[in-house]
Amino acid sequence: MALPRMLARVVSGLQCLSRCHTHALSPAVPGRFRTLSSDRRWQHTAPQSTSCNWQLREDCFELNYGGLVMHFDYVWLRDHCRSASCYNAKTNQRSLDTANVELNIRPAKTRVEGETLFLTWPDGHVTRYGLAWLVENSYEGRRRRSVQPRILWNSGIYGGAQVPHARWDRFMSCDEELRKFLSSFLLYGIAFVDDVPATAEATETVTQRVSIIRETIYGRVWSFTSDFSRGDTAYTKLALDCHTDTSYFQEPCGIQVFHCLQGDTSMGDCCKGVCVG
Repeated sequence: MALPRMLARVVSGLQCLSRCHTHALSPAVPGRFRTLSSDRRWQHTAPQSTSCNWQLREDCFELNYGGLVMHFDYVWLRDHCRSASCYNAKTNQRSLDTANVELNIRPAKTRVEGETLFLTWPDGHVTRYGLAWLVENSYEGRRRRSVQPRILWNSGIYGGAQVPHARWDRFMSCDEELRKFLSSFLLYGIAFVDDVPATAEATETVTQRVSIIRETIYGRVWSFTSDFSRGDTAYTKLALDCHTDTSYFQEPCGIQVFHCLQGDTSMGDCCKGVCVG
């Protein structure tokens, strides 16, 4: 249905006062590369004030900026060029035909001026990258950033009412309530919306507030009742031990939503609202 990474972006977007659309880029950093001898490691050094030096390795560009050593594939550097002939800044779409980039391409000239890296390719085309942008879009830079914390919930956390709950009316009408709900969901991996009307329509509505609903072999939303003719333990009163659902899908569901529409009130909190997990 959705992945935690996507939800993290949604939470970040809800903190803004205005709507915005971002175009995330994935750095193509080589998994393996041969190193040169240590005495040849840093062949180029920018002015000392920038704290930047670099190395043209055999199969990647190695950049040391602000003490962070990063590696970029040459094809990736050419493919992500932001010049007017390679990239449409209005649509955030690439104009360059990636298939025409030589796999063995390497820059003919390299220099740093201020906070900008200039790469001149064999055909004379010049690519410019802000050093801060390279940090932001490098694997090494992303690893240095704080990772989304996670708390593995258990009966103690649940019993202590630490698992987040949101009220239906505020959840549906207030973006700040949604932001807090999603932040808590990313932290615990489970969250609840209380007082949701006990209808399939309300279940679908509250789910769409979180993310899109995926089509599956069961449909978009489906009901479980005690019906052994189905030949499925999920449709019986038998207990289900811990397990992973939809693991046989090509893309297993990232989020599952449960809503008890009718049940024994002695069962407690499970009948009070929607569980997102």
